[in-house]
Amino acid sequence: MKRLNVILLLSAVTVALALVMSCKETGAKRLEKMCGEWVSTGSKPPFTLWEEDGNYRVTVLHRNYKGGEEAETYLVRETEGVLFIETGFAVMMEYDREKDRIRLSPGGEYRRKSDEPEKK
Repeated sequence: MKRLNVILLLSAVTVALALVMSCKETGAKRLEKMCGEWVSTGSKPPFTLWEEDGNYRVTVLHRNYKGGEEAETYLVRETEGVLFIETGFAVMMEYDREKDRIRLSPGGEYRRKSDEPEKK
């Protein structure tokens, strides 16, 4: 009887873990929701998150030494459930779905460009 109880308990734990793991949102699903144009809530350069052939990329507009803008594109990858932008060193990227904000570490917080008030 004890053996049956142990087997039932292990089965229940296995099913519960499977359900929790299946409910976890994948990096690709998170990235799909994050696609678009983003502007810094501070003074960092804006970026665009987009998908091409199943790979997600970030294009950042930087000011060059002449005062013009230059675009640089980086690959986004997921490692153990954490999203990173590969810029030569890893920039961690977190998404707050409720606030629709992206936080880069380092880099600060970003909001969607469409959230900006219209200039008249």
